[in-house]
This record gives sequence, structure tokens and C-alpha cells, in this order.
Amino acid sequence: MNREEKKRATRKKILDSALELFAEHGYDGTTVHLITERAGVAKGTFFNYFDCKEDVFCDIQTFQATTEIEKLKDRSGPLLPHIREFLMEFVRMVPFTRQLVRAVFQSDLGNGKSLTNRLNMLEELKEVLVPIIIEAQKRGEFSSAIPPEMIADQALQTYMGVLILWGMGMGDDKLTTQMAVSFELFFRSLQP
Repeated sequence: MNREEKKRATRKKILDSALELFAEHGYDGTTVHLITERAGVAKGTFFNYFDCKEDVFCDIQTFQATTEIEKLKDRSGPLLPHIREFLMEFVRMVPFTRQLVRAVFQSDLGNGKSLTNRLNMLEELKEVLVPIIIEAQKRGEFSSAIPPEMIADQALQTYMGVLILWGMGMGDDKLTTQMAVSFELFFRSLQP
């Protein structure tokens, strides 16, 4: 195994361990110490890859989202119901609390590296969203008067905006309800 392969394997081991621990103990109950112990790496090794627990959490989200979004393009029939279903499953899959949302955004905005990681994550999501949007436009589900890149940007801004405002205490008590309402309005605005 060459050096780059070892680095990828170590990163994956850290991410896999964190995902298991988030599922077992929740986000708040998972510490960097627990992650490194489970992954069998030193704390210094962890910090070579991630600045904090929030960065690991964001990487896991990105991987899960991009993997699932890429599968949507090959679905038969209308894409919009599948996009809605994915969005709701994604929100349910991540154990969001208002406190967690605030902590993640505080970390992102207070740390240059974390902010860069978040922006890269959003760019990755945009790259996988654009082909889905193009396909939805071809199928007549979304207006083709709006460039797909602009729709992808607005989808990400809607998602992030709902998270931030919900984390601040606004909107419905349930994030899934708030996200569903906001995206229903978003999707309606895209109809041809």
C-alpha cells in the first residue's frame, strides 16, 4: 500500500469509527477520544485529518448525500418524489438537535479550515445535484428557464438556511417538518 492509499485507509477508518459511535452514543456522547480509540489511531493522527468532531460529522454527511443523490438520476418515472424522499431521509438519518446545528455552524464560521471544508462539501453536493436537475428539466419536472447550476445553488441555500434558522430556534419544533415545508415551496417555484 503506497502512502496515499494508507492516508485514505486511515481517514476511512476514522470516519467509519465515528459513524458507528454517532449511531451508538449520539453526537454529543461521542468524543474525539472515543473515535481515536475505536479507529486505533493516535489523537495526533485524528487531528492530521480533522480539526474537530464537527469536521468528521460534515464529511460523513457529504459522503452519504453524494452517494444517494447520484443514484437518483437512474430512477425511472418522475424524479421529484425521489428527491423529496431523499431529502427527508437525509434529515432523519442525521441526529440533528438545535444545539448540534449551532455547534456545527459555530465551528464552521469560527475556523477557516472548517469553513473551507464546509464550502468544499457544498461544492461537491452541487456537482452531484446539477445532473439530477438537468434530468428533471429534460423530464419536464423543473422549468428549463432557470440554469441548473442556479437551481442547485438555491437548493443548497434553502437547506442551509433552514438548518441555521431552525438551529436558532425558529420554525417548527421538528426539523423534518420545517425542511418539508421549505422545500415544498422551493419545488413549486421550479414547476414549468
